[in-house]
Amino acid sequence: MKKRWFIAPVAAGVLTIGGMAAFAEDTGKLAPVETAAAKVKQVASDWISEDEAQSIALEAAGGGEVREMELDRDDQEYEFEIRGESGEVEVKIDAKSGKVLKTEQDDQDDDQDDRDDDDRQAAPDNLISENEAIKIAKGKAGSGAEVIEAELDEDDGRWNYEVELRDDKFEYEVDIDAENGNIIDFEKDED
Repeated sequence: MKKRWFIAPVAAGVLTIGGMAAFAEDTGKLAPVETAAAKVKQVASDWISEDEAQSIALEAAGGGEVREMELDRDDQEYEFEIRGESGEVEVKIDAKSGKVLKTEQDDQDDDQDDRDDDDRQAAPDNLISENEAIKIAKGKAGSGAEVIEAELDEDDGRWNYEVELRDDKFEYEVDIDAENGNIIDFEKDED
């Protein structure tokens, strides 16, 4: 019986001293979790919120829908990809000041200009329209899916539409034969 009474106080003492030593701030090796969290909050409290950054980015882009948002902690910047009526716009916002650092327009006509420069043959007249291809793609992906991009492409003399869609949970890629409307390929990935 006496052995048990002796071991318990010794073990409690070792744990107490060890615990105090592990969290001693003056060693510089370990700091309490509360201190580390406080330092992160202090840095982040100087930054504008995601909602504020998004409002600034949407205004800089002239409106539209935010497709992607990323916080680059190293550069202290919010980066947005916004799709608007005139195409996609990339906007970078300073995370501290809210100042717009960069606004870059990705013109929708760029893809068409690239195709015009290629030595490809002109698309035949018997192809389904882009709107028909989008309807087929939405039928496969689900009516709630939103079109990100639709493109007519020619590969080895065969024309097809490549349609990218996104909903709350998934991204879809649907390849459709532009001559008959058949689905050639379908991919579904988690967003």
